[in-house]
Amino acid sequence: MFAALDSRLFAHGVGSRGDLPLPLWMFTWGAAIALGLSFVALGVLWKEPRLAQASIGRPLFGDRVPAMLRGLRGFGQTVALGLLALCLWAGFFGADTDAENVLPVTFYVVAWVGAQLVAGLLGDLWGAVSPFATIARGVEAIGSKLGLAVSEAPADVGHLPAAFGMFVFLFIELAHPSGSSPRILAWALAIHIAVIVVLTLRWGAAWITEHEPFGALVSMIGAMGVVASSASKAVGRYSPGAGDGAAGLKLRAPMSGLSTMPVVRGTLATLLVVLGGTTFDGFVESEAGRDLFGRPSGWDGAFTLTIGLVLSILLVTALFGVGIKWTCSVTGLEPAGVTDSFTPSLVPIVFGYAIAHYAQLLVDEVQTFWFRLSDPAGLGWDVFGQADASANLTWLSPTSIAWMQVLAILFGHIGAVLVAHDRSMELVDHGTDGSGRGNALRSQYVMLLVMVVYSCLGLWLLNNA
Repeated sequence: MFAALDSRLFAHGVGSRGDLPLPLWMFTWGAAIALGLSFVALGVLWKEPRLAQASIGRPLFGDRVPAMLRGLRGFGQTVALGLLALCLWAGFFGADTDAENVLPVTFYVVAWVGAQLVAGLLGDLWGAVSPFATIARGVEAIGSKLGLAVSEAPADVGHLPAAFGMFVFLFIELAHPSGSSPRILAWALAIHIAVIVVLTLRWGAAWITEHEPFGALVSMIGAMGVVASSASKAVGRYSPGAGDGAAGLKLRAPMSGLSTMPVVRGTLATLLVVLGGTTFDGFVESEAGRDLFGRPSGWDGAFTLTIGLVLSILLVTALFGVGIKWTCSVTGLEPAGVTDSFTPSLVPIVFGYAIAHYAQLLVDEVQTFWFRLSDPAGLGWDVFGQADASANLTWLSPTSIAWMQVLAILFGHIGAVLVAHDRSMELVDHGTDGSGRGNALRSQYVMLLVMVVYSCLGLWLLNNA
């Protein structure tokens, strides 16, 4: 048990409280066999695309959201906006240490990890309560009353701002010399909000809602969830009209929303940046990473870590590119179309890596967040009488944490194989003789190998963290 957070915890969340419960070679072979068997089973049993039909789902509450749920959404928006204001105040005017300030644990654990976990399992709750979206809608309303004209966002911008924003976030988390400093995080949030205000006045709140970095990423992961708005094509995303009862909610099969997840310019880049960043974070904390990078500090260290981050992103991009090139060579299809079709298959991997990488952080530090609310700025307050409480590190055993991490990686990659298989069934014309299905299977061979490599790399990082 402990009362204060380790300042390195936020910069590098990977790790387990113990070694893997079985030797690494067993997990590696087990993961490879599981992926291979899932591929064979899909080839035998999954002979036509099914996810798109499954994504239609069924209504949860009829055609309209019940008043109670609309009220809960409004309450959630108020709480999220209030928490953002509290974090900004604590960051600017409170103690500038992550061991006493509520901002770092809120930013790196509750918002970053928690939103992804909820989205992958249930749906894009972040899209319903995001304080950034609330601010954008408020700014748009004020601008409308002032008679300010809003132009249409350029069609080719897409998710490129989200990819750039995710890279900036990962730089702060992994490379910045003071990435866990409440002051630095407060300034980063303030700049982020200022950009949202400016772009909202230019392009409107709807564009921000879909393409703000955190909202865009969580929306993609939310396509895995079982709950979605029945009025939005961006499956997993609550549409802007859902809050006023204009749309209902539906229940669908897990991961089926990935079959209709919108892919625009920058969607793939966003996913690869996040996947490369998570991989690099794990490598830096591994024995090999420590031998290579040591314990870099200051801006010289930040430069070295940034180069490593970029190289990691390029590595995962190259692996994905190899799979795409093979698929194109087998099917004869254009690379752009194949890339767009297979981009959603990366979402389960991003989700699995996030859970595996930050499992310990989430389990341990959500408790700390609650305690920190008693004294959010580290000024000696004790509002709820828990300022001196400490996290219970025995809630889950080290073995349970390790199994959670391993299963998250494994199921993430099996999910990716399933989505890739379903998309390949859509891409390739089966024809009357069924030959197309053979091409669809052959087109996935290298992509399956890529998944095995990703899995082995993820397990190796867990074992060496």
